[in-house]
Amino acid sequence: MIVRKRVGVAVLVTVALAAGAFVAGPALAQGGSPADTAGPELLRAPAVDAPQLQNTGIWRADPIGICMTSAYRQGEYVHQGCVYDDEGGGTQWRWPNDTLLRNYTYPEDPAYRRNAADIVEVRMKPQADATAFRITMNTMTDPDLLGLTLALGDSATPREAPHGANTVMPAERFVTVHGTEGDITDAATGAALSERPEVDVDLERRQVQITVPHTAWDPGTGTARVAAAAGLWDRGHDAYLVPQVTADETHPGGAIVGQARPSAFFDSAFRFDEPFEAPYRDNDQRRAIAAGDLSPFFAEVDFGKLAAGTDDESGVPTSGYLTRIFASRFETAQGRRLPSDPGGPPAGSGTQQGGIQTGTGAGSEGRPSLAFGWPCRDDCVPDLAGRLQRYMVYVPEAPAPEAGYSSIVWTNGYALRPGDDVAGDRDLYRQFAQRPGDPTMVIDVDGRGQDEWGYGQSGAAVFEAIADARRHYDLDADRTAMGGFSSGAYMANKLALSFPDVFSKAFICDGLDVAPSFPGLNGVADKTADTLGVDTLTVHEAGSKLTPMLPSRRNQPVMEWAGVNDDFIPYAITRERADAYAAGDYDYEFYSWVGPAAEHLVMCKNGMWQKATEWFGHDGRAVDPHHVTFVRNPLMDDPRSGLVADRAYWLSDIESRGPELGTIDVVSEGRGLADPAASPARRELGSTAGSFSPVNPYLREFRHPGGPTAAAAEDALVIRSAGVGSVTVDPDRAGVTCDADLRVATDGPLTVTLAGCDRTESFDGTDSGGLAKPETFRPTDPLAPVGAPLRGAPLPAEVGNAPQPPLQGLPPLRFPPNQLGQDPAPGDGGQEAPRT
Repeated sequence: MIVRKRVGVAVLVTVALAAGAFVAGPALAQGGSPADTAGPELLRAPAVDAPQLQNTGIWRADPIGICMTSAYRQGEYVHQGCVYDDEGGGTQWRWPNDTLLRNYTYPEDPAYRRNAADIVEVRMKPQADATAFRITMNTMTDPDLLGLTLALGDSATPREAPHGANTVMPAERFVTVHGTEGDITDAATGAALSERPEVDVDLERRQVQITVPHTAWDPGTGTARVAAAAGLWDRGHDAYLVPQVTADETHPGGAIVGQARPSAFFDSAFRFDEPFEAPYRDNDQRRAIAAGDLSPFFAEVDFGKLAAGTDDESGVPTSGYLTRIFASRFETAQGRRLPSDPGGPPAGSGTQQGGIQTGTGAGSEGRPSLAFGWPCRDDCVPDLAGRLQRYMVYVPEAPAPEAGYSSIVWTNGYALRPGDDVAGDRDLYRQFAQRPGDPTMVIDVDGRGQDEWGYGQSGAAVFEAIADARRHYDLDADRTAMGGFSSGAYMANKLALSFPDVFSKAFICDGLDVAPSFPGLNGVADKTADTLGVDTLTVHEAGSKLTPMLPSRRNQPVMEWAGVNDDFIPYAITRERADAYAAGDYDYEFYSWVGPAAEHLVMCKNGMWQKATEWFGHDGRAVDPHHVTFVRNPLMDDPRSGLVADRAYWLSDIESRGPELGTIDVVSEGRGLADPAASPARRELGSTAGSFSPVNPYLREFRHPGGPTAAAAEDALVIRSAGVGSVTVDPDRAGVTCDADLRVATDGPLTVTLAGCDRTESFDGTDSGGLAKPETFRPTDPLAPVGAPLRGAPLPAEVGNAPQPPLQGLPPLRFPPNQLGQDPAPGDGGQEAPRT
């Protein structure tokens, strides 16, 4: 028996649309209805006015936001650098080598934040009797730690930069700045000039303004060569700090073993031709710094254009591969994560930025756990902690359709970066961009180091990147899909299931089911936690299991790929979701690959994207479906990071009765629609070609039930609840009135509010009407009392600060390799010039 009781007043939440843009010009429409409440507010929030992007004093031009490009704007030459490309010199490591091996490493003093020499932007502006330069850094806690060198003018041969930089560059004059001091030297003789630059530091904005008098260097109104580089300053010796073999508290490390004069520079500007497939777009820089010669990196600046105030955007690409910078709302700390930062990964886990963790860092938490990354929650400092973050896009050369480009948001696997997806004409980007009749933009998100499993600021970065892309490109918000690979596929699945009304479809390429995980041991660690409820080799996050959340996918078609002979992710893990799809009424495709394509590291690099691009189709997301099912998982909430998944479509304020999962299922009969008749899953065998393997067999399992059918319309809502204690319904969007009949079946107390109707009703019951209550994944950890036994021990906090072997002459070694001869770099209009 159900008892009804009418109470209280409903709350109607309104959402303001975002405004503002990161680059000059009006922001493009973000798409969707003005009343669109899909997803977290991060999607609708205004662009962040980060200090590094602000102008003061003489500076007026807007930043560019596209890495390694330049423009003439409002009488200023503006060059956009990138973020986290301050890795110094050495071997051009690629995945998986770069998960453990490093180039330069910063001193262990926390003031450096492992990022103190990272150039974000360089500007120039002529003055009446001087030339003004402004250099913006990604990180700055103490300007005295930073050394900057400007190489002004040209010379027939490269010349030795002063102050022990151990680097040559063509120049007429060298300007060296550290803190608020600086000097100017004659590049030919090395003699110091009597003139000195005026140096002003804006610590809040992390900007250094350098004014060079014309009496020392005057470019006139012609074209002049300018270069710039950053390193660390040795205050005690009035010179650059030169890397030694390994870092200590006050000295950088990473010098190539056997190299007598390591370059002191970590980063340089004006690297216009860096290949896109390098993880941080610093392939050529690493080679040049290792050689101690930064001659390739410079700008030819037309000071006549600057004097005339001529605007010129010809250096800013509009299509092809682009690396973008955006300002996040979050900065728990500057720079990179330190081992002393709170919320750190436990011993035995590996991260993109720190390598294998020993558990000795002061911030390390939890007992030893073999895992790729760690769920970095609200109380955690992520790997890439700074305000400015990056993502990569491929903008199709074909014009946008009338409604805008469709898009797929991509999150990558353990220790991978967006550049790892760049492989040539059959890569992820270009295959989606070249979809016939419907060019599609790929938004490849870095996720603050990618190894935090989509929790906290890592998950927030995905929505911040989507919002930034929508501000700058003509995108159709109703056709945004979510996809990912490996642990990034877990991340994509997690976000698509938590916020299903944002994404039109989900593409899950060999995805895990619980977080975190470890390759090869998934079958032991993950399945033991799942079937026996006990953590063994890996400590898993409570509530992290995805299969119980699949009912949220009622209105979101999905494609998943898995490997029958997968060595990283045992087939039993992905098969569980396939069986759930087949047993339900989902619109799905599930590919089980066999042979080379089933191998984890090949599957999503094998150029088989046509299976996904064909399925991708042209349909938009469901906006106001007649039937909504949603699994509320409070254990995944990170409210300080803007990630609270408590609404879907026209349901909001969904709360389970406690710290466990609950499901709500509501059918609106006001639209005169009914679910299509149940249809069985179908199977077929097939094969397709790939980049590495010419023959790739698969088993395709699928169901496409079609749209709803006509039914008699009634002013009624049929509500079932299993574990959910409260829900708010928007009657207008549901297609009913404030007087709608509420037909409720619930397994416990349930409060239903009709927004804007002054109507709230409470129900009691013991029967959910056949709706299954999802299992709450919460394995016990018998080893929890072990804690973090090595914390504070006098051992390296992580594997990464190691000697760099003399292998800088080797070509980049990445697995799987790119298509032969295709390492795309800036070149023609589409930025697809091959580089061998």
